[in-house]
Amino acid sequence: MSKQPVTSNTPLSPVVASRMAGEERRLQILQVAISLFAKKGFRGTTTKEIAQAAGVSEAMVFRHFATKDELYKAILDHKACASGSLDLCQGEVVTEAISRKDDRAVFEELGLALLQHHEHDTEFLGLLMHSALEGHELAQMFWERNVLQMYDFLRSYLTERQREGAILEVDPGIIVRAFVGMIIHHSVSNSLWDRQRRLLDISNEMAAHEFTEILLHGICAKADGPRAHTVASRRQPGVQRIAAKKKQTK
Repeated sequence: MSKQPVTSNTPLSPVVASRMAGEERRLQILQVAISLFAKKGFRGTTTKEIAQAAGVSEAMVFRHFATKDELYKAILDHKACASGSLDLCQGEVVTEAISRKDDRAVFEELGLALLQHHEHDTEFLGLLMHSALEGHELAQMFWERNVLQMYDFLRSYLTERQREGAILEVDPGIIVRAFVGMIIHHSVSNSLWDRQRRLLDISNEMAAHEFTEILLHGICAKADGPRAHTVASRRQPGVQRIAAKKKQTK
């Protein structure tokens, strides 16, 4: 007797169906918890509220997440580690840029990846802000599992480039802090404070390019440098008039 092939219409076994339903329920609870934590913070959110928002009993929440610590780790696994900072550093484009020692491409591509990641997941940015302000353990967990790894990765790359004479002898940690600081501030400003882009309305590509330019070349115009011509061409008329007036008074 031949076995019938399993098709898309073949009913799932009770065990498989139950497992799938359980996984979907766990994900639903997790997503609801993330949303509530991002809006109300950790101190202002109870497991009872999570259960009510998810349409389940509080016992169901504890069935999937026996402790709050387990829930916090699940959040990092779901939101951070799936596309975390180290994963972005080791992406194909960044890896190729590192292999050919293209400093501009390394920082520009990494900056763009981070900006796009933040833009597509503003909820997680809010959650991290709450956790940091409340001194919550999730902030420290994220720091150790993501931020420190990215710092170590970039420090290693910068140290190697300094040995080769391509990068000035500046503490690599300061360089990383300066670059990441520009990226994070831009993301937080756009996501939490200035959603209408009233202060600065530029694409992620432009932001990554300009932040990288500032990191590698600074902002002081040099008379014979290509950046000087670029900066001068972008000056607003008002700025040019002020500069000309100051020159005349000297």
